[in-house]
Amino acid sequence: MWNNNRIMKNYLLPHIRRGISEYGKVEGYKTVTNLAVKAYRNEVKSSSSSSSDNIDPRFIDMAIAQMKIFIFAGHDTTAGALSFAYHLLWKNPATLVALRAEHDAVLGSDPVKAAANITSSPQLLNKLPYTSAVIKETLRLFPPIGTVRKGRQDFFLVYPDTGIRYPTDGFMLLGCSVAEHRNGTFWPRPDDFVPERWLVGEGDPMHVRKNAFRPFELGPRNCIGQELAQLELRAILALTVRELDVQSAYSESGGRVLNELAYQSMAPGEVTGHPSQGMPVRVKIRNS
Repeated sequence: MWNNNRIMKNYLLPHIRRGISEYGKVEGYKTVTNLAVKAYRNEVKSSSSSSSDNIDPRFIDMAIAQMKIFIFAGHDTTAGALSFAYHLLWKNPATLVALRAEHDAVLGSDPVKAAANITSSPQLLNKLPYTSAVIKETLRLFPPIGTVRKGRQDFFLVYPDTGIRYPTDGFMLLGCSVAEHRNGTFWPRPDDFVPERWLVGEGDPMHVRKNAFRPFELGPRNCIGQELAQLELRAILALTVRELDVQSAYSESGGRVLNELAYQSMAPGEVTGHPSQGMPVRVKIRNS
């Protein structure tokens, strides 16, 4: 643990120092580092007893800790979402064909060159709308985590049809996205994997209703790493689905939940939903 922290600190420290030295000289970037540096420089500037030439070591420790959280906090949820994505793509071959076609069109027809193309032009990952739709539909069916809030005396749940107010004081309130995401009132064909619902315009029966999609929750306490997680998922799918066939290998006689062999389960001590049985798969290299 000590050595891993030392390695990460040695890697991240130059980025933080460069961010402080270049603050105000380079505009247009809102990275985690730049936002932290901005807050630090504003604090230093407002303090008559501090000098912006001397970096407070407490800020260095805080910034590195926050950057490690951004990198690692969502790795489990992202890995779970990726596992379910492979499973759903294998079950829906037409979707997999369309996904591969988008990658051919945007990243070049040779999948071996995809990594180099993305490295030279990272913005390519923002030009994959069907890939984003596949990810969102995966997270709709298998949101990796819910959210809990503590009730208060001054906060009530209001039933919209009747106006009845329910007290929350003394309760823990669970936002159960798994149930909400499969509610037919909000989602046509709620149990089907339909990435196209994310691409249709307003007025279409499949158009996604505002605020119905909540794997990252909404409002001021939504998941701060959601953009990073979706970017990671786009990158990993772009670098794997054309070179590999990832076939889920569940026994048809296995147990099902919501008519799904790859249902979500939670192991003792875990806080996120994982694929049942750890998602057994067979992986094959595709023919060129």
